[in-house]
Order: sequence, then C-alpha cells, then structure tokens
Amino acid sequence: MIKAVEQKLTTLRWIQSLEAPMGGFYPGARDPREKAQPKPSLRATSAAVRAWKYLGGENLGSKFPNKDKHAAFVLSCFDPKTGGFADTPGSKPDVALTSIGVMAAVELDVPKEKFAKAMDYLKENAKTFEDVRIGAAAVEAWGVKDCPFDLKLWNEITIKEVGKKLPPIKNGGARAIGSLVALHIRLGLQKDIDSKPKEVAQLLDLGQLADGGWCKEGENASDLETTYRVMRAYYLLKEKPKDSAKLREFIVKCRNKDGGYGVKPGEKSSVSGVYYAAVIAKWFDEME
Repeated sequence: MIKAVEQKLTTLRWIQSLEAPMGGFYPGARDPREKAQPKPSLRATSAAVRAWKYLGGENLGSKFPNKDKHAAFVLSCFDPKTGGFADTPGSKPDVALTSIGVMAAVELDVPKEKFAKAMDYLKENAKTFEDVRIGAAAVEAWGVKDCPFDLKLWNEITIKEVGKKLPPIKNGGARAIGSLVALHIRLGLQKDIDSKPKEVAQLLDLGQLADGGWCKEGENASDLETTYRVMRAYYLLKEKPKDSAKLREFIVKCRNKDGGYGVKPGEKSSVSGVYYAAVIAKWFDEME
C-alpha cells in the first residue's frame, strides 16, 4: 500500500512538471536536444486534469495546481464562432478536440454557457463512428439527460458500424467491440448489450494478447490506448478480464523511472500514457 501511494505521488509530481507557466500542460517532458519551445496543448491539459483526478491527487494531499489558469487555457482553445475546440489557441478545431475540450472544461468547472456552442458543433460535425465514440464522452461529461440534441442520428451511425466486418479478435477486433459496447452503454442507445455482459466479456477475453493487453488492427503488440478502450467496456459491463494479473503486469511495464507512463512498454512517458494507466488502475480498484 505504501509503495502504491509513493508511486502515485511520483506520478503526480511528473504531471506537475509539465505545467506551462501561462496555463495548460505540455504533452511530455521536453527533449533538451530540441530547439523549438514546447507548446501546451488541449489534449495534454485534458489528460493531465483527469489523470490527477483518477490518481486521487486530492485525497493524497496534492491539490490540482493552478486550476483557474488551466481553465483559462482550455477556454482559449475554444472558437466561439464555430463552436469548436482546437488543440492550441487559434488552430483548427475538429470533432475529437471539441469533445476533449468539453470534457476538460467540465472537469475544470468552466461555466457551461461559456462553451455551450460546442454541443452544436458536435451535433453538426460528428459523422463517423470515431466521431460519435469520442463525442459520447463529451455528452456524458455534459450530462446525457441534458444533451441539447437528439442522439437518434448517432445511434444510426453506430448501427452501421455493427454491420461492418470486424478485424480478427486478436488484431483489433476486441478494440472495435470494446469501443462499440462502451458507446452504447454510455449513451443508453441499445439495452440488449448490457443484458449479456458475460458473453461480451468472454469475447473481449479472446482478444487479450500474451503481453497482457490489447492491440490496434495491424499490430501485434499491446498499447495502453487500446487497452483503455477495451477496459472501459469491461468496467461498464461490470465484468473483469479473465487474466487480470497479466494485464496489471502490462501496465507496470509501461511505467518509466521518471514516474510517467509510455503508451507502450519502453516508450517515452506522456501525459496520455499516464491518463490511460491511471483510469485503468482506478477501474481495477473499483472492480476488486
């Protein structure tokens, strides 16, 4: 227990080291060989604030630093004309970034009226399954019951996805199934999925690789982002992976000496890697 707390505190310190002086977070530690000055990003800031929450920073006596400053940075990435969020102030918005912006703004207690147009942006621009998948996270953060538009169209997009041929279960198929299942349950689009939790979990079990995680299509090694997607489905289904011990080993292998996590074992620490590892660990703790 003491070791686990010490590891979390080390990771929290690593996150804090990525703070930009004027607000926002950098995606990772700066490479001293690079001449260009790093820029904070919306993606990194959203991952940092949520990782801090899932690591239990407040409960460990580590208050999230400079909340108002980071909230101001997030809002600076919002374009009131289009309603979209961009990764950096003044750059081009898209559906994924707008969804991330909504999540970050809600987490940082930015008044909803200041970015309400973002929900209109999602309604008008979410056209693919990946758009809808990440958009669902924004709707969940905003409040499904308070969503200002009908989710019927998004349901139609997911139905089309169900009809597509899946890749092999160990080569991206579990990722596709996990993404679809999580979306349906989060938005309450199809009740039949959560009526068969064990069957769905057993299918996801078949996709677990020898290294303990799950992979993208076309790859043969696991990554934390795919594993996070699959684990969200398990969590929402209230089922645990068949080989949880092996999965925990995979997450440990992604941890680096600096206290951060790479998205894959041996990769450089990133705030995204920390976020995925923190959320998966939290889900495990709640399941057990």
